[in-house]
Amino acid sequence: MSKVAIFYATGKGDTKKACEYLGGKLNAKILPVNEATRAVFEEQDVLILASSSYGFGELHDDWKNKLNELKEANLKGKKVAIVAVGNQERHADSFVSGVVDFLPCIKDAILIGQSELDGYKFDSSSAFINGKFIGLALDTKGDKEYEARIDKWVVALKEQI
Repeated sequence: MSKVAIFYATGKGDTKKACEYLGGKLNAKILPVNEATRAVFEEQDVLILASSSYGFGELHDDWKNKLNELKEANLKGKKVAIVAVGNQERHADSFVSGVVDFLPCIKDAILIGQSELDGYKFDSSSAFINGKFIGLALDTKGDKEYEARIDKWVVALKEQI
């Protein structure tokens, strides 16, 4: 069985709540990213990087402070999935855009878990590339069915793990 860990940053607790639900579905370790180190990143077979976006699509500050450690970690051959939490209505101009900051840090890893638009409506998102989100996009406030979205993603993700 692969060692799966979810590393998250949360402001008001929405991302943490979504990660706890996701972690239960994947039997994954759940860690606030501010407790992570390069060695902890390297110990995992599968890393799930989760963050909410702030302001104009900016990554949570806890993640900004750990990006260098993530970038320096040896992720060669490891699988990485991304979970992006945002608000499609309030931040329609930059919905879940902050998570693109992960991409330069995981170049040697295998990105898994891309997801479909699946009914979300927004004007712009840096995380929506070539008709898919680079990971799982969640709107925990504006989407009452976000747990069902997680369930659907987990089925696809397990096939990629």
